[in-house]
Amino acid sequence: MSESLIVFKAIHNEAEKQTLLQRLVNSGETIVLRDKFDRSITLRTMGVNDKLQIKCHPPESTAMNTEDSARFTASFSIKGEKYLFETHPVINETNITLTVLNLFHLQKRKNYRYVIPADYSAEFVVTYLNQSVCSHTCRLLDLSTEGCAVEIPQTEANLHLEDLVEAEIFLGDRDPIVVQGLIKNIRVKNDETLVLGVEFNHMANASEGKIVASLTDLQRDIYFRRTG
Repeated sequence: MSESLIVFKAIHNEAEKQTLLQRLVNSGETIVLRDKFDRSITLRTMGVNDKLQIKCHPPESTAMNTEDSARFTASFSIKGEKYLFETHPVINETNITLTVLNLFHLQKRKNYRYVIPADYSAEFVVTYLNQSVCSHTCRLLDLSTEGCAVEIPQTEANLHLEDLVEAEIFLGDRDPIVVQGLIKNIRVKNDETLVLGVEFNHMANASEGKIVASLTDLQRDIYFRRTG
């Protein structure tokens, strides 16, 4: 059974944000604050005001530097539902103030195909075609734990339905993800380009986990880059 993908859904309504944050405080759930070096601290909430600022008890100790203008990410859960937001933490002797910026609901979706933004570096490099060594670099268009769509120049390879491909997926500067699958769909995009639909027929658990983790990180990069 394939893992669910994590899909970021932005929460824009101010009243909805306020209600959600009040539920967080009332629930007694903690907030995990994380910096760009992936260091984290756990915070206990004290209250929230109408400016979407959460007051938290100060941690006993932290190696984080909150003096600069770098943004931090913070996450919390309410009844199994996970949320993520950006913040500039302000620390004093009695509390930490987290102003909530760009709040997202992290939703789990089965068989969801995430469309890769056109300006994001994403490649599908075919290393074996019907068990013969090759090297064909394709543009990755969308991705799920079940399969993907890719673009390839028509002159690049002689391809047919049900061809077996082994490939490495490169998302940004992350380590490659090894996949294997069958070509289930071929359509002509234009005079020079084909779009292939690949259905994964064998996926190591590690690769499936990497797809889920990489797409979660990718969305975080993209959304926070747009709003930064």
